[in-house]
Amino acid sequence: MATPRPQFSFSAGALSSDSSSPVAGPLRFVVERSLDVPIDGLRVTLAASGGVAPGDPVELALGDEDGVERVFTGSVAEIRPRLGGCAIFCVGTMLALVDLRVSSSYRDTSAGDVVRDLVGQAALSAGEIDDGITLARFAVERRLGAHAQLRRLAERLGYSLFADRLGKVHFRALGAAAGLRAGGAAALAGAAAAASTALGTNASGAFAYGRHLLAAAGRQRPALGRRLLVGGESPMSGQGEDKSFWLTATDSDFQDAAGDGPEMLITDPTARTKDMAGRFAAGYAASLANRNSELRLRVLGMPGLELGDPASAADAPESGLNGGGHVRSLRHCFSAREGFVSEIGVARGAGE
Repeated sequence: MATPRPQFSFSAGALSSDSSSPVAGPLRFVVERSLDVPIDGLRVTLAASGGVAPGDPVELALGDEDGVERVFTGSVAEIRPRLGGCAIFCVGTMLALVDLRVSSSYRDTSAGDVVRDLVGQAALSAGEIDDGITLARFAVERRLGAHAQLRRLAERLGYSLFADRLGKVHFRALGAAAGLRAGGAAALAGAAAAASTALGTNASGAFAYGRHLLAAAGRQRPALGRRLLVGGESPMSGQGEDKSFWLTATDSDFQDAAGDGPEMLITDPTARTKDMAGRFAAGYAASLANRNSELRLRVLGMPGLELGDPASAADAPESGLNGGGHVRSLRHCFSAREGFVSEIGVARGAGE
């Protein structure tokens, strides 16, 4: 049976081009997205500029004769005309949150509500946003972009902050942190096991040697092996909500930890209670656990795959390439020479 022929649909401002009517002569598309990079990127090579201008809205869909799916949503950041063609560089919707600089103060507000408020101020659409924990006090300052401050909040909880292929913003737990809620450090071990079970049994993201994989490579590192001790500056959990602005004379009474090994102290003024310190310690530990090892898979184009989705490799002759985790990075390449291929970075945390 013949392999379905790759298809594309691309729009930028007034330009509309697809496989049946390749206006402006598109030659190559490269989409790059990652949980570690705030803004998604798209590089387009055209035979002619087609009237595209900086700031134009951009959408790209890829697939085959059975249909195409959106893989990128954003806007034109830069155009580089040259003899014989034009290169266009596009950025994802998260740029609006990176550029947003506001002063906001929150009291007794969930982490998810803080994210929803700032996403709304950036005029973006919210995707899946977990509430996380209730923050007694949290402030956003204009000296930093809103994204940088929300990214730090996500790290405290073990969450990931990213935009999906439709441009919606997500704030949620992945991998070892998937089972963490408002509980303290004791929840971490169970959370890692639950995440591993969920990812390992989801066959929708499984790629088998001899069937799906064009190439595969892996990287394994030892666990960090640290006891993460988190403490704030307030005795609120011992003296009541109205004392949350006090400083404490006995730090150890309002600290908590997660993990085993040499101690690493993290001072975080947002951790105003012992319970919150424990939750932050578990979140930091989960974030570190998600970076223990990684798979790099190259497969025929997978336009429907999303950051955070479960993915795994199976039946490879090298055992270190078999296993599962969640998608941490995606790279789609589409051209006459390459066809349509996807490169997938799979994070494999502890127990995954």
